[in-house]
Amino acid sequence: YSSDAPMPVISIQGREYIGRLEIPSLDLIVPVLSKWSYAGLKIAPGRYSGSAYSDDMVLAGHNYPAHFGELKGLKRGDTVFFSDAKRNWFPYEVSAVEILEPTAIERMVEGSWDLTLFTCTADGQARVAVRCSRTGEALTGRPDRT
Repeated sequence: YSSDAPMPVISIQGREYIGRLEIPSLDLIVPVLSKWSYAGLKIAPGRYSGSAYSDDMVLAGHNYPAHFGELKGLKRGDTVFFSDAKRNWFPYEVSAVEILEPTAIERMVEGSWDLTLFTCTADGQARVAVRCSRTGEALTGRPDRT
């Protein structure tokens, strides 16, 4: 797959979604739009670049409490799951949480991270980037996490 490999989408109310993101330690479950846009970020986080299939996906979200507002509270080892539109589950764990300059857009996509989540800080003076590593193969259907 190329870094912008097509991902299956589900269309809901005229918007295309590639899946959903779950972060249990933040009690967060959010849908993920197939493409990010400033207008779209008001609705849900969106795919900035890459793909879950090529282990280089970057997701952007607003710092709303119901979106990515609590990312800065994640710690190394916290679990993150992405479920695509075909119900394949991709398990990750947080490897690093970085605070970057607000203009450091290129730093969001560089490196060999399997998944990056980013948002602005509440005051807009910096960006929070959460770098995640895949912890196993994708599973079909929701995994049993009990």
